[in-house]
Formats: sequence, structure tokens, C-alpha cells
Amino acid sequence: MITYRFLTLASLALALPLAAAAPTVSEALEIREVFSFEKWVDSIIANPDTALSPEQAIEAWTASTNGTSSEALSKRAASCVGMADQAYVPDAIICINTLASLGSQACVANAVAVFWTHGRAQVVGVAGPVAYVSTTCQKVAETAGKIMDQCTSGQFTGGQLSNVADNRMAVHLRLPS
Repeated sequence: MITYRFLTLASLALALPLAAAAPTVSEALEIREVFSFEKWVDSIIANPDTALSPEQAIEAWTASTNGTSSEALSKRAASCVGMADQAYVPDAIICINTLASLGSQACVANAVAVFWTHGRAQVVGVAGPVAYVSTTCQKVAETAGKIMDQCTSGQFTGGQLSNVADNRMAVHLRLPS
């Protein structure tokens, strides 16, 4: 009888830490990170040779948002545009990738400037309250990435946000006009 109790207590002592270490389903969902287009742009800037391609970025975003609650995706700092003005995600990713790849090249908004257009997506800079603002194309790409992080639903995205480097320039991601 003593041996039986000892074995039972010993097996319980071993099982408790294992049970406590296993995450629940809800904890596992909370741990899963949603793909960030802004972080993707940062990886392009840091090392274009090891960054995800535009196609891989789409796959990573799709995989990370499947099953993610809309609450986790709904935190907004950008002003998102309506469906009629939204850009197509794969084309927006090409625009952002291209701008990020331009490095420290200047993206200048003299009132309004179209920085890049591809298919059904366009990245535009709007200067204000001054008439002329210059920043790097990488910073424009980072801002467009933030817009995508906050304003993408399904295959469409679009919005506007102050440039991460200079808030005198608003960056717009939208369907070409």
C-alpha cells in the first residue's frame, strides 16, 4: 500500500509541471503574432537579400490573419478609406517593396506627389501645412506598411497616415485616380 501511494504521488508530482507548462488554445492564439507590413518594410531596409519577397509577404500576412479576431486587427491610427477607393493588396505590396528598395532616395511632395503606382495601387504624398516636404522613400514605404497593417481587409487596403519621419507629409495608399 505504501508503494502504491508513493507511485501515485510521484506521478502526480511529475504531471503537474507538465500540465501547467502546456498553453491553452486561447493562450496559443494570443501568442501568435499578426504579420506586420511595417516590419516587413524594416526587413527590406535592413537587408533586402534576406527579406521576404512580395509574394511571400502576402502568404505570411494571409497565414497570420486566418482565425485572428477582428479585435486584434482593428486598432487604428490611420484613417482608412472606403471600399471604392481601396487598393488591391498584391499591387500595394509591389508599390511598398519598390519604395523600400529605393533606399535613402528622396521622395518629395511639392503639394501632391505620386510616389509609385502599380496596377490597382498607388502611394501618394501630400504636403501640408507647408508646400514642400522631402523624406526618404523608405520612410514613405514604412508609413504605407503601417497603413496596410491597420486598413487591410481581405484583398483590399487603403488609407492615409502622417509620414513616420515627418508629420508635415501625409502618405496615402489607394486605388489610382
